[in-house]
Amino acid sequence: MRFDADLTKIANAYYNRGLERAQLQDLSGAAIYLKEALRFDKYCTDARNLLGLIFFELGETADALVQWVISLNLDPENNDADRYLDEIQRKPAVLATASSVVKRFNQALFLAQNGQEDFAVIELKDITQKNPKYVKAQLLLAILYMQNSDNIKAGHALMQVLKVDRNNPQALVLMDEVKKRTGRADIERSKLMNAYSHRQMEDDDVILPKAKRQASVDQILIFLISGIAIGLLSFYLLILPTIRKSYNDELNRSIMDNSQQLSGLNADYARLKENYDKLTITYADVSQKLKAYEEENAAFTSMYEKLNSIIADFNEGDILGAVNSYLEVDRERASQEPLLSQLQEVDRVIINDGFNTVVEMGTAEWNGGNKEQAEYYYNLALKVKSDDPEAMYLLARLLQSEERITEANALFDRIVGEHPESRYAARTVEARGY
Repeated sequence: MRFDADLTKIANAYYNRGLERAQLQDLSGAAIYLKEALRFDKYCTDARNLLGLIFFELGETADALVQWVISLNLDPENNDADRYLDEIQRKPAVLATASSVVKRFNQALFLAQNGQEDFAVIELKDITQKNPKYVKAQLLLAILYMQNSDNIKAGHALMQVLKVDRNNPQALVLMDEVKKRTGRADIERSKLMNAYSHRQMEDDDVILPKAKRQASVDQILIFLISGIAIGLLSFYLLILPTIRKSYNDELNRSIMDNSQQLSGLNADYARLKENYDKLTITYADVSQKLKAYEEENAAFTSMYEKLNSIIADFNEGDILGAVNSYLEVDRERASQEPLLSQLQEVDRVIINDGFNTVVEMGTAEWNGGNKEQAEYYYNLALKVKSDDPEAMYLLARLLQSEERITEANALFDRIVGEHPESRYAARTVEARGY
């Protein structure tokens, strides 16, 4: 008991440190402390709930839900996790959006890993515009920008991360690299050095003025008027023409530079517009192929699970459920391996063991006096094996006993016509009265 109490104290200490870091917007640091708290005490509900809130703030909705569900299971009474989950359930659009964002992020990551960085950037830009707090997407977008030497945009993406998580270690490392590339690091270092390079005057420092000869008032006026006249003359004769020429030259150069830049920008725009149109077409094609692949994969998974469930139901004794599911199988969707081999195994089980079991169930119901249920089982067996003479014969005799002669005779005729060599053909002739 003493040991458990000590672990709880340690967990609470870690939780308090995590709470402090979260209040300072250091979400990464807070998450580290909270995980340590849960390592010492998994029942520390406050730590688990706060960790869920941090995940939710970082855009990791699925991880947040996992923490809150675990918290509620461990402590169902008066738990804030219940309120968080209820709030999410009242807003189904939140879950739908979160699921869509995760799928699109995984798609962008796949594109980036397979040499299609341009498409990944397009996808990530759309994701981050709709959810700026999704840290993973912002970090990946920053990395792709840096690979393309677009360091300004990379810096903007990293700033979005640091607004959410001010001490995110990946963002801080990448931001240092961006500052080095853009020269921002040297500017900040220079400012820091200048701030400490000027010595302030001490209290004992004294500035001694130079001794000056006193001039009369008339001399001062003469000097002042002469100075103004000389200054104006020099300005008009020497300085003003130079200023005008320099201004005109600079204006002409500026006009020429602007014209050249405008021409270059127009050419760049035309080239970028062409590339953008090509990328748009390629993106649409890739998206269509990806959608087709996802649909095909979903159809494969659905068929695989259905065939597995048929075998499982049969092995667990749910014969009717297995047979009915078998009859609903779209065989064209299982025409290729490995589904074809699995379907062949299902055929073997249902057509042999399943069929015989259903026929026996029909006979047992008939012997028990329940002809309606027996008819259902015989018809179900014929859906599995439509040409089986035994099932046709038993159903025909059942219909004959119900005085449904026309239906019975139709089955009798099929047995004689399709299975003349079977042992049920002779019985049919006797029962039919040929």
